[in-house]
Amino acid sequence: MDIGIIGAGKVGCSMGKYAVQHWIPVAGYYSKTYESAKEAAKFTRTECFEDLTDIILASDTLWITTPDDSIREVWDCIARYDIQDYIICHFSGSLSSDVFSGIEKKRAHPCSIHPIYAFSDKNTSYQKLNEAYFTIEGDDFAVEHMTALLEKMGNHVVRIKAQKKALYHSAASLVSNHILGIIDMGIQLMEECGFTHEEAYAALTPLILNNVTAGCEMGCKEALTGPVERNDIKTVDRHLSVLTGTARDIYESVGSELVIMAKEKHPDRDYTGMELRFQ
Repeated sequence: MDIGIIGAGKVGCSMGKYAVQHWIPVAGYYSKTYESAKEAAKFTRTECFEDLTDIILASDTLWITTPDDSIREVWDCIARYDIQDYIICHFSGSLSSDVFSGIEKKRAHPCSIHPIYAFSDKNTSYQKLNEAYFTIEGDDFAVEHMTALLEKMGNHVVRIKAQKKALYHSAASLVSNHILGIIDMGIQLMEECGFTHEEAYAALTPLILNNVTAGCEMGCKEALTGPVERNDIKTVDRHLSVLTGTARDIYESVGSELVIMAKEKHPDRDYTGMELRFQ
């Protein structure tokens, strides 16, 4: 197997470096600009290609690591070539392998791979990729071969259905990007109370980290604390009396989920009054 990587951004550079570190053959990079392909090739000690034809001839597996809105365009270019028996993968979290329309006529094998991981820096993100779970979907041949490759590198792989990709990706977004939105809202509220921006982060960081750690280690329901879990209606009412706008919307929508969790954790308690606060 020789992997050609199309796209030299954070995901492409990280996955290429990670693969090379595990002695997986990577032919090299093709990108929108030759300079970025050269940079990625230097970083991974592989080759760079000026022409799409050359990277296709040098590979039998293609990883498309471009932004989501470019994947179909890249596929349309690849589909002009003889790619019989090739494995064609993209790394989008929300798009499925169905984006490779007509691939069965080319007798190639489609799949989508997605690492449940935040690629923050293309030069360092590969260092912790061993911690990431990967999801995969596609035809059986591609899934079997890509799963074996990822497991060889030491990663856990979970196969999902193509029609579940958007739902899966929304789950990942909720616990990553949306969590950051909630934290940022909390920082703003602390600043309204007189904290500086730096003080707000310093004060809330232990609370955030301890709660997230407990939730991951114990399970969210077992780690749940606070006024909703305690069925402290008066405190929740005080919160609702001072919150407005987006902050109140977030508090109410997340609060309704906390009530469900609290009821499951304490089936002997009557949370009827608390439920009414979030309707």
